[in-house]
Amino acid sequence: VLLVFSMTISRLSTRLFSSTAQSALARNANSPLRWGILSAGRISSDYVKAMHLVPEAEPIAVAARSASKAQEFADSHNIPKTFGNYHDLIRNPDVDVVYIGTIADHHYEWTRESILAGKPTVVEKPMTLCADDTKELINLAKEKNVFLMEGMWTRCFPAMQKLRQIIASNEIGPIVYVQGDFGYSMANNGPEDRIWLPDSGGVTMDIGMYIAQFGRLAFPDGKLKDVFAAGTVKNGVDHSVMATVTYERGDSRDGFGEDGMLQFALTGAANTEERMVLQGTKGRVVINGPFHVPQKMKVMYDQGRGESTEQIFDFPLPDDPYGAWNNP
Repeated sequence: VLLVFSMTISRLSTRLFSSTAQSALARNANSPLRWGILSAGRISSDYVKAMHLVPEAEPIAVAARSASKAQEFADSHNIPKTFGNYHDLIRNPDVDVVYIGTIADHHYEWTRESILAGKPTVVEKPMTLCADDTKELINLAKEKNVFLMEGMWTRCFPAMQKLRQIIASNEIGPIVYVQGDFGYSMANNGPEDRIWLPDSGGVTMDIGMYIAQFGRLAFPDGKLKDVFAAGTVKNGVDHSVMATVTYERGDSRDGFGEDGMLQFALTGAANTEERMVLQGTKGRVVINGPFHVPQKMKVMYDQGRGESTEQIFDFPLPDDPYGAWNNP
């Protein structure tokens, strides 16, 4: 968590300087970007802890649904400004960038307001609860020339950079299919836990995007074709899901014209291996679990049926000064 959050924030700071250059340079060319934290929840706490380790970023304000909750969060994380509502944080001229860590039900509303205010915005996943709302926000950000990013932190790991290089190099051939699993036991999640919220709860909205993103990585030019899914329900939300997604590959420079496939299993009933496999025509990549915090990758090159050579890539995590995180 520490590695990826700090790397994500550092890279975002570099990219966001282009969006907020005038205000930053007006203060001091070496000034860090000033972040406003919209929501004082658990994921925001993790984000701010990591931010304190990045010299290019500074959390200067937090907003919550009450002034007392905002102050409690600020005291815990050494943040100077507090707001008892979200509007005032977004409109504050001292805030260069807005991070939105509310429950997913409210992502669309506050992301839209932040974009309209001209603030570069990082919003937790899922960006919204439906594709139409997400497309609207993307188009609005383009129209207003405002930076917008979904907080898909896994993509910022060094292992994911290596994976993109392997896919682009075609060394294991075109990707035929991707398979993965992600599950953790929700047995101790009480009735008030956000996982049971009727609109944004369930395993798909909570962790499905971690696997879904691999479809875009494996088939970057592919067009979504079909989705086949089955699942079980608990407390009114999806609890276990198995799905197959197909991508229309279209014209392919490598001459492999078959549709690409992504298959995954999600569950809140068990702690799973959390492993990903990307199968190419000439080999495969195996990302050891937990793949959402990828630290070890095996690349296998086919030498015939049942025979292969392999190469191991290790990406060890750095020392963690905190130890305890809300979202491991």
